[in-house]
Amino acid sequence: MSQATPWLNATDRLCFLGDSLTHAADGFVRTIKDKLSGRGISVINAGNGGDNVLTAMMRLKKDVIEQKPTAVSILFGANDAQVGRGIWNKDPMIPPAVFQSGLIWIIHVCRSAGIEKFSITPPLWRLEGEIWSDMGDVYAPYIQAARDASAIMNTQLVPADVAFAQHWARHPAHEGLLLTRDGCHLNEKGNQLVAESSLKTWGLAEGV
Repeated sequence: MSQATPWLNATDRLCFLGDSLTHAADGFVRTIKDKLSGRGISVINAGNGGDNVLTAMMRLKKDVIEQKPTAVSILFGANDAQVGRGIWNKDPMIPPAVFQSGLIWIIHVCRSAGIEKFSITPPLWRLEGEIWSDMGDVYAPYIQAARDASAIMNTQLVPADVAFAQHWARHPAHEGLLLTRDGCHLNEKGNQLVAESSLKTWGLAEGV
């Protein structure tokens, strides 16, 4: 549900912190940036391929805090949920409780640096294709962990995971890839759903 008063205004500088889904040159951040430019809101893309909440903390000062944003939008979970499984089974796992704590600490450190506005987007419902067949429903506990972190830290919550689930429900006979290019990385429709969910949640869907 969108809020009555927009979350951001023309004085804001929004930083997107995430992994390769965020970093993608043709992804949802570019769409949101194009939409918000008319409102005078500047956008920083601090996505980094392969990142999880723990590795992101190592670059938090340089890539986020030193960029002096007034707001931070966070999307992690794709790597956090998969590490230690499948082709990454030799890496140590990141349990959902650690994922939740990582999100909380990212926000805590940024708040300590003077940043006041935060938004969390949970992992995007499910993997697809061969990765889904290999790993199954690994996202579910990480989705709940992200939602709990948002509640604990009193942030905006972008329910893009719900939008993804609803889109899949409209295609019950579909098999394979629907919202991703390879089972994890978003295709055009997947990016569109994240962008639309974000702008609606932030009260910025109208007039952009």
